[in-house]
Amino acid sequence: MTSSSSNDVQTWVVEKPFVNRSCALGEGPHWEPSTKSLRYVDIINKQIHHVKTDGDFLDGTAHSTLQLKDSVGFTADIEGRDDIYVAGAKYGYAIVERATGELKYFKKLWQTEKQQERMRSNDGAVDSKGRFWLGTMNDFHCGEPQKEGILFRLQSDGSVDEVIQGVAIPNGTAWTADDKTMYFTDSPNVCVHAYDFDAATGAMTNQRVFFDIKAYYGASYNGEVPDGCTIDSEDHLWIAIHEGSVVLRVSPEGKVVGQVKLPAWKITCPLFGGENLDELFITSAGLGDDGEKGPEGSDFHGCTFRVKVGVKGVPANKVRLEEGVLERLLAEQ
Repeated sequence: MTSSSSNDVQTWVVEKPFVNRSCALGEGPHWEPSTKSLRYVDIINKQIHHVKTDGDFLDGTAHSTLQLKDSVGFTADIEGRDDIYVAGAKYGYAIVERATGELKYFKKLWQTEKQQERMRSNDGAVDSKGRFWLGTMNDFHCGEPQKEGILFRLQSDGSVDEVIQGVAIPNGTAWTADDKTMYFTDSPNVCVHAYDFDAATGAMTNQRVFFDIKAYYGASYNGEVPDGCTIDSEDHLWIAIHEGSVVLRVSPEGKVVGQVKLPAWKITCPLFGGENLDELFITSAGLGDDGEKGPEGSDFHGCTFRVKVGVKGVPANKVRLEEGVLERLLAEQ
């Protein structure tokens, strides 16, 4: 890895992957402090990956995989439980047994057979109150995603709200440290939106464009879109640029102040991890089966990367459910 600075933009160049194993669609990285490991998903292959990052495992080879019955787009820890985590799965909210990968739904989201067949979960995030936000979209066999997706919000009492309808490809969701601003990305809009956020109620208001990808690239724009994101301790947003081979660090004012260049084309999601939350882990997607080729130098499609960028992230929030809610919802399925 090399680092340089030019025109007020700090640049880190990553030359090789941390996990040299290609995912069809790597997504949803999550740092597990208790196990000192990275967890991420492969949506297409219906897998959850765990990689140890301490001791002798710094090369990413201490790697295990859970094979699931359905696709999962995002996972989150749940307060008070170490044996399971919560997932945004094909049909809705589910729990996954950490040891076996057994997946059980506790809140399915779709009412009709057509919806169940056409839709899946994609990206998600947990806010400071423990609400699990989950973006849904058309499944792969439906072709080009239509605006049929919904951004859902799971409350502590087990109820689910439809917050934003008409979503095509829901991605990057994050909040500022003061809990007053929420970021959300619908990738085909080619921008990241910001909203005023009410932490007490979870309400999003006053939508505006925070970062415009086309405006940033200007005449050199070549189809790049924003994918997943994470936020650091200085309230800067780190945005994965799909079909751009880069993660951009964007200031609260919307200015690019840093970039991580990567040897993969379809960058999907960054996340801070490591014992001091000072390492950026980055997932990516593989190429399609139709002879698709990435640009020269992007040889590690679908691999996972690791880089120190001189700033720390913030701890992930855990899902909070009121006592007895999870058990009740599981029994109702």
